[in-house]
Amino acid sequence: MITTFLTPAVVAYTLIFLYPTLRTVYLSFFKVSGFVGADMTFRGIRNYIELMRTPLFLESISNILKIWLIGGVVLFALVFMFTAMLSSGVKKKNFFRAIIYLPNLIPVVALTTMWTQYIYNPRYGLLKTFFEFIGWEQAAAIQWTAQDMLFWGMLIAYIWGGVGWFLLIILAGVERIPQHFYEAARLAGANQFQMFFWITLPLLRDVLRITVVMWSITVLNLFAFAKVWTPVVQQRATYTPAIYMYELAFGSGSLGQGGANVGKAAAVGVMLLIAVLFI
Repeated sequence: MITTFLTPAVVAYTLIFLYPTLRTVYLSFFKVSGFVGADMTFRGIRNYIELMRTPLFLESISNILKIWLIGGVVLFALVFMFTAMLSSGVKKKNFFRAIIYLPNLIPVVALTTMWTQYIYNPRYGLLKTFFEFIGWEQAAAIQWTAQDMLFWGMLIAYIWGGVGWFLLIILAGVERIPQHFYEAARLAGANQFQMFFWITLPLLRDVLRITVVMWSITVLNLFAFAKVWTPVVQQRATYTPAIYMYELAFGSGSLGQGGANVGKAAAVGVMLLIAVLFI
């Protein structure tokens, strides 16, 4: 009986996920110049070797590692701070939680447009106006959309957009912790920060592990946000492996001069898949 119920799911999984994955692995060993009826030339692992010797691909990996490490530290620091504040008995907790989650409801195109055209605008942007108001002229003069600051500007916006999602997950874990732990701690004289570090964090270990895995997979697959950040010409500071794979496969952007290279794009996809499976 159980096998009967599982069969449709297994068949659907095989057709939708497993077969395309195996096909991508197969294509990664060939030079493929198109999608349908393309000429295929066996290359072995040369696609992988050439990728690891390509400066732009290595820079895309560097970008994604910086987003994962630096962005992850900042994002989870903010998440923990908001979690401590919202779990301390503050009034109108649901209102503040909704406000923090609000960026996740905004489409990526609208979100990036808001940051690049309004918040980072070098003439009348929110940051420029704010820093001028408090008299911090050096910060007001920063060109967040210039080449040397493009990556950091994108990273700040990406962190801002992701805090609410991970905050909801961790807050849901906090609300499952029995309240008598906190009541006993209060009777023992513990303050809010002591209860957070000695009760909340240890009991959230499984939830934190899940959020770190989700953050890692999200960053590895980063595409739309970075792609829209520089929609006309993709800048090196905003390249990610997913964007590099896309431009290789469709022969677009700065990588499109030599035409589509589906085999090498498949190799990028396989490398991302291995990284995700490892995580």
